[in-house]
Amino acid sequence: MRKISGYLSFAVLLIFVVVDANTPVPGIAAYGENINAPGNWTEANTDRIVVATYNIRRSKGEDNERDITRAADVLRDAEADIIGLNELSGTLFYGLADQAAQIGGMLQAGWLFAPAYELFYQPHFGNGLVSRFSVSSWQIHPLFAEQDSSYRNMIIATIPIADTTLTTLTTHLDRSAVRDRQLEQVLARFASLPSPAVLIGDLNTRVDDDRLSAFLGNPAYTDAIFTALGQTHDVEWIISKGLHVKSGGSQPAGVSDHPAYWVEFSIDR
Repeated sequence: MRKISGYLSFAVLLIFVVVDANTPVPGIAAYGENINAPGNWTEANTDRIVVATYNIRRSKGEDNERDITRAADVLRDAEADIIGLNELSGTLFYGLADQAAQIGGMLQAGWLFAPAYELFYQPHFGNGLVSRFSVSSWQIHPLFAEQDSSYRNMIIATIPIADTTLTTLTTHLDRSAVRDRQLEQVLARFASLPSPAVLIGDLNTRVDDDRLSAFLGNPAYTDAIFTALGQTHDVEWIISKGLHVKSGGSQPAGVSDHPAYWVEFSIDR
């Protein structure tokens, strides 16, 4: 009986560990002064700053192949300086380094991974910032959530450029009903940031959303993708203030189920 009891106790413990490990654990707020550095930083100047947004779907293309080098190639061809990345994986299933580190390494740029939640005791899913310019400080803040699947966060970073500082906010909003609260939180935070600043990411929100269209009705804020390309876009956004839009480009869905967008800015003087 004791032997059977021991087996039962072990089985119960094993089930508990597996269930507990498979329960998403939300990420926490974090702060720092530097991101992971490349061999050499690129010197930033106010005349040309290329900002990109890309939801890479954990490097899975529409052909169902996983190849993160394809996403890195898109961003390299765009000559992007500052990149907001969404739907990145940690180290559990897709490599010995998280996907922000992988893309940063391929582009010889600095990187920061911001896991929105952990799974199996490992950072599992989140956002990333990749920058060819040095970053003086960063913050990660969880967004409002109501259920496991809605865990999201935002990265706020400050990047010295000549005699000024550019502030970036990178995020990815959930598609469920909680999106409205998350959008309100992100827009309020972006409005509070000093100019110049840029909001980057997959907002799971289209231009006909009442809250977002009202926000963009303020002339202080620019839908930079539309301004650069003269065409409507879906849920991916680059919204700027205190920056001059010069040009832009895009890569259709294929490498990911999302397109990539980038905008070239100069800083208003």
